[in-house]
Amino acid sequence: MNKERKEFEKQFYPLYQHYHQQHSGFKLREANLNYQRKIQYFKGEDFIKFTTANFEEIKGLVPLTDKKKDATQIAKYLIDCKIIWRIDRHSNDPKKKWPKLVTLVRDQTFVDDGFYTWSIDVKNKMNSLKLAAILIGVFLICLFPIWPFSFKYGIFKFTIYLLILLIGLQVARLLLYSIIRLFGYEFWILPNINDDSYGILGSFLPIYSISKYSDGKLEIVLRLIGLVAFFMLIFIIVQEPHHLTNITDATGQTLDDVFLWGKEKMEGKQEPLHRRAIPDLNELLKQAEEDSNNAQSVLQDENLEKPEVQNDL
Repeated sequence: MNKERKEFEKQFYPLYQHYHQQHSGFKLREANLNYQRKIQYFKGEDFIKFTTANFEEIKGLVPLTDKKKDATQIAKYLIDCKIIWRIDRHSNDPKKKWPKLVTLVRDQTFVDDGFYTWSIDVKNKMNSLKLAAILIGVFLICLFPIWPFSFKYGIFKFTIYLLILLIGLQVARLLLYSIIRLFGYEFWILPNINDDSYGILGSFLPIYSISKYSDGKLEIVLRLIGLVAFFMLIFIIVQEPHHLTNITDATGQTLDDVFLWGKEKMEGKQEPLHRRAIPDLNELLKQAEEDSNNAQSVLQDENLEKPEVQNDL
């Protein structure tokens, strides 16, 4: 890229940052461009909607053009200047709403239902800070063996609690869905938590979703059977609460055992499994010698008992 092109692209940096700022409401998705690098892309209709809603701010950020009458003209101008590229789903990408693998297309014209990405690469200070944080994190992980024991044990307990939280969240989501489904509604806590296409923050939005089912006769009968089974389960728990207490006690004891195992493992009190499973040569020789001594002592005892038996006869 020559110097003139770089200077030309720098004029579009404020426009780029306006579309990429946090909480702007502009929908961006991530994908892999030709198996080479990660990019962020957007849909043409989302670009038009966002540009139209913020037209007075955006038109002042588009340099060196008089074509600022509407959002479509701004989009076409950016295409002509090769500031944004039109992309499409790669042939190897599965058929989903938002593709994960994309490629450039020859027809670089703007259409509302097309996908687009920015061709300019704006250096962001935040990315440098993220890179530094990653390097520091990797460095600290490499030094994990010399961490103080309290830190290592704290990390171990934190990961266990985090695992319990994640599993508990999935179980709670499924239980609530199953219970409310019996009443004819679909209810999910964090409905996008398992969808990678929404990103980290987008996976936690919305907090919940609820909708009503239009069930047929078979679904209604199954719901009634499920309701009867659900209320019977509640009745059993109320009448015999010791079942629930036993479950909680067993769970607590299991968690204590896991923490004790982790503590002994870090302190070196537990011998590695591969050493316990496969003894070395010295241990085998020692065991063979002990078995031989035991066999000899048994033979001597039998020889001592034989004369006594003969005398009795």
